[in-house]
Amino acid sequence: MEKANLYEFLDNNKGYSLLKRCKDTTIIKLPNNQILKILDLKLLDMLNKTGYGLESRLNEVDNLDKNVNFAYPTVMLEDNGVITSYVMPEIPGLDFTNYYKNTLDLLSYANIHLQIENNIKTGNNTGLIFPDLCTTENIRITPGDKVFFIDYDGLQVKHMPAIGYSDVLGDVFDTKYYNHETELFTPELDIRSATFLYFVDTFGVDLGVVNKKNPLTNEYISVDYIFSAINLDDDDIKHKVWKLFQSSEKNEFLGEDLYKLAENYKLILPFKNAPIKTLKRK
Repeated sequence: MEKANLYEFLDNNKGYSLLKRCKDTTIIKLPNNQILKILDLKLLDMLNKTGYGLESRLNEVDNLDKNVNFAYPTVMLEDNGVITSYVMPEIPGLDFTNYYKNTLDLLSYANIHLQIENNIKTGNNTGLIFPDLCTTENIRITPGDKVFFIDYDGLQVKHMPAIGYSDVLGDVFDTKYYNHETELFTPELDIRSATFLYFVDTFGVDLGVVNKKNPLTNEYISVDYIFSAINLDDDDIKHKVWKLFQSSEKNEFLGEDLYKLAENYKLILPFKNAPIKTLKRK
């Protein structure tokens, strides 16, 4: 991968603009429609503490399978001899949540979600884990309805641990999801992420509340309670969701069952501006 000095690179790309300043990164849009991501010192230090800093991770890009629909870095940039940032292609379109705002089309959800699952499978086969996938800004959907993932520094790359995971996933430090000896997440985590994404954006339901207390009733929330709330009566999907919360059960992607759901149900808002959408048989 090409390496360059950050400030010389910016001098050679005059006309760039600040796109966003996040908690730990600065995002700049370049005049050639590429994106420059600059990591702050705290984030760089967190990466270094895993034993593999940003430069080590970027050096691995050329060895990864490019069949993954991912905005892979193309240039690494150094500041005072330290790699602090990288350039990636801009993926036009919307992030996952904004794409589906106010959508009630289960077939559309199925078409996009199957792409997400297939991208995860391809990524897992090349040694990538996407622990921050439920931060839905990391999923981009193009105007042609093609799914791409972004945020390379948030990945677990082969033997290089990730520094965090989406906080909506609940407890993921069961050995099913996390190897405490290697400090690496397992591919099971990505199946969990994909299913959580589907339930959040399709129904407005956070599966992360399962096994937590309902403050209104002081009772623990079960998956059956959630299925009842959204009127889900598909045994195959229900069983796949149940597996997410069982240490001894291997997770399954929702897969083609989503098309069966779209054939048999329609999605409705039972009340005006209701946060939770529910299913109704066609």
